Amino acid sequence: MARYVVTGASSGIGREIALQLAFGGHSVIALGRDRHRLEELALQNRRIETHALDVRDRDGLIAWTSELAKSEAIDGLINNAAIQHNIRFDDPRYGIDEIVAEVETNLLAPILLSRLLLSGRSGQPFVIVNVGSALASYPKTTSAVYSATKAGLRMFSDALAVQNHATPVRSVDVVLPLVDTAMTAGRGRGKIRATDAASAIVSALAPGKGRIHVGKTKLLRLLQLIAPPAAAAIIRKL
Repeated sequence: MARYVVTGASSGIGREIALQLAFGGHSVIALGRDRHRLEELALQNRRIETHALDVRDRDGLIAWTSELAKSEAIDGLINNAAIQHNIRFDDPRYGIDEIVAEVETNLLAPILLSRLLLSGRSGQPFVIVNVGSALASYPKTTSAVYSATKAGLRMFSDALAVQNHATPVRSVDVVLPLVDTAMTAGRGRGKIRATDAASAIVSALAPGKGRIHVGKTKLLRLLQLIAPPAAAAIIRKL
């Protein structure tokens, strides 16, 4: 069985990913900011190891991955942690700190963590799963920065795939619809469950995957091909 790092594992989709991997026989290193929730998660399965760490803490990431390199090898990384401010870019309540938090959490942290965990693993198999969104294709009327970070994360996945096409390093972009989590509370309809989103993300670890569309995003993919304006109109209303 494999050993995976999962970010944003203290709640929501990340928690479900960690549990599904562990109950599937894999070893999991669950990262999150909420130490108490992580402790509760670790009690659910002995295969789950937790580490309280904010992925925006650059020095913390470097120190932790340095220590991790001394232990058993890591087989993959699931970049799940994300922040979304559902607000217009020009709203006075949306300040510089909120913008920086979204960019650092959603885009910079996955890039840095991928680089740190790949360091020294030349020629060894490794899979990076980036949890993306339909907003990477079309923005909505709010969440401009979130949409931009998910578009950047998709391009990062594609760039890794191009650079590593002749190596055992794989990258996968998982395109999620609206998921029923604390982040989406009070908005949207037809959400999928966090457990279902997690199942799709775990399936992305299988060989041969490149980009996975989940739930209603499969229809969005079709609309992108035959009626792009219709696809864009649907996303704007989310």
